[in-house]
Amino acid sequence: MILLVMGVTGAGKSTIAAQLANQLGWIFIEADEFHSVANKEKMRKGIALTEEDRIPWLQAIHRHLLHLDSKKENVVLACSALKQSYRDILSAGLHVRVIYLYGSYETIRQRIQSRPSHFAGVDILADQSANLEEPRNALRLDVTLRREELVAQVLSHLRDLPQLALPRGGDVIPKLLWRLLPFLFLLYVVAYLDRINVSFAALQMQSQLGFSDAVYGLGAGIFFLGYFLFQVPSNMAMQRFGARRWIALLMILWGAISASMMLVASAKSFYALRFLLGATEAGFFPGVIFYLRSWFPARARAQVVALFMTAAPISGVIGGPLSGALLELHHRGGLAGWQWLFLLEGIPAILLGLVAFVFLTDQPRDARWLSDTDREWLISTLQSEESTPLAVTHAPGGLRSVLAKPRIWLLAFVYLGGGTCSYSIGLWLPTAIHALSGVSPFTIGLLSMIPYLAAVVAMVLVGVHSDRTRERRWHVAIPAFVTCGALVVAAYSASVAPTLTAFTVGMAGAFCMMGPFWALASSALDSTTAAAGIAFINAIGNLGSGLGPYWIGYLRTISGSFRGGLLSVASLLLLVGLAVLVIRDVLRAPISTRKSFSP
Repeated sequence: MILLVMGVTGAGKSTIAAQLANQLGWIFIEADEFHSVANKEKMRKGIALTEEDRIPWLQAIHRHLLHLDSKKENVVLACSALKQSYRDILSAGLHVRVIYLYGSYETIRQRIQSRPSHFAGVDILADQSANLEEPRNALRLDVTLRREELVAQVLSHLRDLPQLALPRGGDVIPKLLWRLLPFLFLLYVVAYLDRINVSFAALQMQSQLGFSDAVYGLGAGIFFLGYFLFQVPSNMAMQRFGARRWIALLMILWGAISASMMLVASAKSFYALRFLLGATEAGFFPGVIFYLRSWFPARARAQVVALFMTAAPISGVIGGPLSGALLELHHRGGLAGWQWLFLLEGIPAILLGLVAFVFLTDQPRDARWLSDTDREWLISTLQSEESTPLAVTHAPGGLRSVLAKPRIWLLAFVYLGGGTCSYSIGLWLPTAIHALSGVSPFTIGLLSMIPYLAAVVAMVLVGVHSDRTRERRWHVAIPAFVTCGALVVAAYSASVAPTLTAFTVGMAGAFCMMGPFWALASSALDSTTAAAGIAFINAIGNLGSGLGPYWIGYLRTISGSFRGGLLSVASLLLLVGLAVLVIRDVLRAPISTRKSFSP
């Protein structure tokens, strides 16, 4: 069955259709994604599409619907479909039921005006309202109802159809979540912990080995140079050997390298092991993203990836007290506390790597823990998504195309700012607390968990609010400004309480930017540059994660204070917030014009 959710701009088609697809376990299709390159170029320039432009677009959607129907797939399609002739093209030879979201002109006009980020304006609404041909046989739903009520009414309507056998997606996806996500979440916690535990080790190893702040800052940051250089080679190897094998191998390698950090005796060995740690961890995060893509249908991936990424701040909550406690083992068994820390926090990665090789399943067809029916549904759904015509309707975009687009450089700069801030705070926080208080390592660990705990809460709240309002720019800019102010306060604080409070606000702001940022980036990049553009943005951002800690350490070595480094990062966050707001046309053009003249 094809469920067509239609209505004028501002009616909420995409939102309702996506929620329906998610609850039903059906395939969600956004009609505007099927526009040709020529159509999108016209819309970017503000040129209205003609019937000659629209008919091939509608026919392309129809061909894809026929393909999915031949595989017995159920689909929720979000499309304006204002005219009966358009609906006839879409429904030819298919079982299509129409959901019509209707409302008065004034009601929808007010809804559009209340959303500053809405892609269309009142002029577009007036044009579409004038051209609307209301469907005769449709389930009519009032747009003034809450989203939950609208979805519930559609579901109730579908349950009354005796000929409709609802698919099993609503049962299969929760099974995948409970089977895969907790374990992958645990792996990421261990990975992130092995990445940042050097911040606690520095409390002892700097004085014992005679490392200056500049040496520590460079060693902490050089991790990201290895991370940057080995992302592409690692991803290529992962595709050759399989995500399960490669993830397991990477964990064993980085666990061994992390444990070997206990043998550091000079600045050169410190730099070398941190670089190798970054090189081995480089393939883990993209490897897991690739793995999740191989298991979860597209409609569930955003939620799954968001849940997976909360492991980063959670590791800070867990790792602070744990690392502080391990430092208390100083001189036990002839080892320094920082040596025990590296050894005992590296071993879990090795053990979990062995478990990952046994526990993880490479592909759905090998999942004996799924029933035959569930496995067949999942395989069929994933294959149908792979056969989407989007890949062939757009020309591929290479590195030259990516580098030529100002919006990608702007987004890379924004992500660089967020990464610079979060890692600068994370890798210098224990040292800053120790310098101001002189408390025990375990107490430092307890205090350092506070900013990460705040970051977890902020990520969830800001992400939910951004999704509910469908606004992105201010959800990136406001946290950037707040973080800027927090770092200024931290720079001039001389006691633990205000410094920790400022760092808490700063850490929460830096982390909560990330969800809305990636939603903004995904929307601002067209299909010709999305894959390469996202990789480029991620790579540049990770360079900032290494630069920030080094720069703070370098300035502290010169001045003896954190002030210069923190003010530098604060200035960067101020520029990030202004960039998102001031250069709005660069970001909004692909978002606001691609739907303006759709039928």
